Amino acid sequence: MMPWRGWLRIQRGPVLAGAAALIALVIFLGAGSGAVPQGVVAPEQALRLARDGGVTIIDIRRPDEWRKTGVASGSKRATIRTRQGTAGFLERIAKLTKGDKTTPIALICAAGVRSKHASRLLRDRGYTQVLDISEGMLGNGKGAGWIGRKLPVSPCPGCK
Repeated sequence: MMPWRGWLRIQRGPVLAGAAALIALVIFLGAGSGAVPQGVVAPEQALRLARDGGVTIIDIRRPDEWRKTGVASGSKRATIRTRQGTAGFLERIAKLTKGDKTTPIALICAAGVRSKHASRLLRDRGYTQVLDISEGMLGNGKGAGWIGRKLPVSPCPGCK
């Protein structure tokens, strides 16, 4: 009989490959069941999810940025820079989600910095389905962004 160390050395490759296949299967099946992925999402994927009713996109930039570039079509607005600070932002998110911390949301900012931090803030406050559109509206080193990918944008003339 082979000592367990020898068995582990021989089995490591197939075991790890099997584990990776299982994880991929779980992700694939989860995506097909209407589950919203967690973490980072590409602009096109966020748009598809929003159009299918699977997520609400929330633009967290400042009002002057909304006026300058417009907002992702169909998105809601909740600036992270409020006079009330974090409490004001959290209050606006609570209003947009009707107080349901399981509501799927995807945050977008200019280049992915604010949305990354805001996603973490919301998860730390108990929100369970928060996505970060990491390329933002204007793009960054990860990609061209919402506008650069020519995804639909709506003007925001009433933004204050």
